[in-house]
Amino acid sequence: MIAAAFWAVVGLLLLRVDALASAERRPAFFAAALGVVGISTVGVVWPVDDIDAALGDVNAIDLVQVLAATAAFWFLRDATRAHTGSAARSRLRWLVAVLLVETVTFVAIPDHVGEPTTYVHEHLHLPATWVHIVVYMLAMGWFAADSIRVLLPRVRGADVLFVIGFALVVLSVVAELVDVTAVFVAGGQTGFSRAMLVTFNSLFYPGLVGIALAHGWRTVRRLSSTLSWRAVSVRLFLISARDRSDGPPALRVPGGPEVAAAQRYIEVRDKIVAGRLEATENEEHFLRRVDARLASGVSAWA
Repeated sequence: MIAAAFWAVVGLLLLRVDALASAERRPAFFAAALGVVGISTVGVVWPVDDIDAALGDVNAIDLVQVLAATAAFWFLRDATRAHTGSAARSRLRWLVAVLLVETVTFVAIPDHVGEPTTYVHEHLHLPATWVHIVVYMLAMGWFAADSIRVLLPRVRGADVLFVIGFALVVLSVVAELVDVTAVFVAGGQTGFSRAMLVTFNSLFYPGLVGIALAHGWRTVRRLSSTLSWRAVSVRLFLISARDRSDGPPALRVPGGPEVAAAQRYIEVRDKIVAGRLEATENEEHFLRRVDARLASGVSAWA
């Protein structure tokens, strides 16, 4: 399931590359990029020991995982707000504060020697380790729960996947908090704490897959709409290009895909009204469909 979560987030990252040009969609790209970094630290792509050795062999890989995952959920919450049409954005200073606390508590752990895959749980009897993980879990649980709060007023379509994914993350956080606290109180791992760790993994990574699939579905729909409008613009350009009275039409029209198509449509209609262009029966049918689509505001052909 960890590998599935990794490749789901990688797929989302690839689909979101164009989001860098849009302030509204940029948080989703940052969330996916940080998610890839975070999941990479658990050894699904490169051996954990090799990564940790490259970082100084002091189990810094655990800190990288915590910082990346925390920041990923921070930006994921902003991406969720943008998806719901909210203009609100998280204040970066709170993220910096959380990351600083996570870093300080990690550095405060007296012993940084051990296997990267078991280091944290083997050191949970130390107060600094317990605080480090508790802060990490509370931050991710807070961001995930707040994302659900933003979505709940009206859940529709792929939003169901978002809510399920975030809910699984919140439940996994509860399981992990119980796990680390049980280890801290007992002074070592117990059968109960191991069961809670299994519960965390069984909930957290499926939750990530659900969130990634929901974002991926939205991205594919947006790309499909963009390509559809581009195709409309190309056909309108070819129709308009038959009129050479004022030279060929401009190859590029400013604005987004739908705006550009609307401008092309107006250009063609103006030429027809002016008697400079005569549309065929098929083209008239096409123009009526474009007109209806523009008027209805739908993103794809009915």
